[in-house]
Amino acid sequence: MRSFNKVMLIGRLTSDPIVYEARKEGGKPVTTFSIALNRNWKNSEGILVEKTDFQKVVAFGKLGEIVAKYLKKGKPVLVAGRLQANSYQAQDGSKRYVTEVVMEDFNFMDSAPVKNGDTDAVDAATGEVREAVAA
Repeated sequence: MRSFNKVMLIGRLTSDPIVYEARKEGGKPVTTFSIALNRNWKNSEGILVEKTDFQKVVAFGKLGEIVAKYLKKGKPVLVAGRLQANSYQAQDGSKRYVTEVVMEDFNFMDSAPVKNGDTDAVDAATGEVREAVAA
């Protein structure tokens, strides 16, 4: 049976994206950031409970460069990609595990107007700025 690994998340960036050159990817740019994901439910007493989870996201190459250019702390974003689990050796010698979303696409979730060359109308695949369309 063929497996399926896709995830779509909507949240807000917890900090500005960080860009660095990957050692394993031949020096290609890698961008990392985290998003806050809020969820609410009513507990057994009927009281509304709110919890925030945080998810690490990684974007490679041109897509990562676009993310770093247009997304900033607090901006809402829809991230589409796949889950990836990694492990590493911590300084204390213990083995640590991390699950991250490898971003394949994204959409801006706010509708800020185009001004001074800054825009929320960017094609995630090409990085080309699209003209804003009035609703």
